[in-house]
Amino acid sequence: MEIGKINRARVDAIMPQGYYLELESGGRILLPGNKNQFSLEEGEIIDVFVYMDSEDRPIATLDKPFAQVGEFAVLTVKDVNRVGAFLDWGLNKDLFLPFKQQLGELRRGDKCVVYILEDEKSGRIVATEKIKSFLDTDTSVLHVGQKVQLAAYEVARDHVDFLVDYRYTGRLLTTPGMERIYIGDTMTGYIQRFTSDGKITLNLTPVGYKGIMNSDSPAAILEKLEEAGGYLPYGDHSDPEVIRQEFGLSKKTFKKILGTLFREGKIILENDGFRSTNP
Repeated sequence: MEIGKINRARVDAIMPQGYYLELESGGRILLPGNKNQFSLEEGEIIDVFVYMDSEDRPIATLDKPFAQVGEFAVLTVKDVNRVGAFLDWGLNKDLFLPFKQQLGELRRGDKCVVYILEDEKSGRIVATEKIKSFLDTDTSVLHVGQKVQLAAYEVARDHVDFLVDYRYTGRLLTTPGMERIYIGDTMTGYIQRFTSDGKITLNLTPVGYKGIMNSDSPAAILEKLEEAGGYLPYGDHSDPEVIRQEFGLSKKTFKKILGTLFREGKIILENDGFRSTNP
């Protein structure tokens, strides 16, 4: 069974203490409850979340958590005691955030950005604020100008680091007068650019012509072409990463747009780039 995740299951038997389920991934588990709570029949296929109860036994629930093992989330602290913090993640049993997995003092009501994992030693589901090693560093599917969901996880004097689409990391450079951002704040943002080492720089408002580029906006390439004096040194020979850095597009989409502009008589394709037909 996959602890801390949604599992597909079949109702195998109905007992006074609840429903015994056969998990698709293997194993048998109890879903506590009765027909006053759930209208389930033997043989019915259902999705359940599997977690550990207060006695560290696997148990099923029809409730869905805010996030599963292997995912990031912004959660609220419900309680703090001498061993750690307990987070509201949408279930009756709170999610444990041990002291050693915290980055600073937490109080009831605080928001924190965490990654959820299964502890290797105890098998328990826990959270950690030390999320950096779990972030995805392959940003090849992203493009400049893309609208993304942000969650602030680190706030410094001159910048804020955000979760980007709850998968990547990006940095927003702050300026005097900007509205203050706190850890756990969520908002919409835009990819402004990629640094030479692939890191994401963010903006909270749509960026310029790069920000509006997509497969339906050849006008944005014409604008860039005009700003460059009517010639750009990009084409079939260009590295796909260079195309993504300069235009915020995959090379396939970029070539498709160039083909459209060529057929419309707006550009001339050359061996080392393309040129505007307008003088």
